[in-house]
Amino acid sequence: MRMLAWFVCAMLAGPLLAGATGRVIDPDGAPISGAEVCEFSDGVALRCVKVDARGSYTMENPVRPTVLVRASGFVARTIEAAPLSEPVRLQRAAALAVRVVDAVSGQPLPSGKVMIDLPSGRRIGDFVPFNKGGVRISTLDPGMVFVRATADGYEAGGPMPIELVGGAEQSVRIPMTKSHGAER
Repeated sequence: MRMLAWFVCAMLAGPLLAGATGRVIDPDGAPISGAEVCEFSDGVALRCVKVDARGSYTMENPVRPTVLVRASGFVARTIEAAPLSEPVRLQRAAALAVRVVDAVSGQPLPSGKVMIDLPSGRRIGDFVPFNKGGVRISTLDPGMVFVRATADGYEAGGPMPIELVGGAEQSVRIPMTKSHGAER
């Protein structure tokens, strides 16, 4: 009976996880300076630890079964919150610069939204606002995407297909036509 009581108490308390340990490296095998390993809940970072100069990290007693490994210029990756024998290799992120212009004048539009979709039709994240300077998105997975834009007083622009390459920045220009009824 005592064993059953202990088991029930352990289950109610939640999982008891050992420390999460490992190394974070780039595609060439070098440690990634500035990388961090974070526990998240509902999109909010609960706790993060930085990697050391060798790319090693230790997170004592994580409460989540998975953690997110992230670093500027790399695609974030979810891994088990456990001691890992193999290093976590992050893929270089692709960057995308989007300029949205009036199709007739070629002048940049002052504001609007950019959306990025996969070939399957699934949206990547939410919309990203743009201004006269356009917008730069730097944390994308490499591969084919379709870029669309919307702005008040204009017909939707795109979709424009573009192949994103890891470690490189691609550019796309989206011309938009004024809506019927919009001033010319």
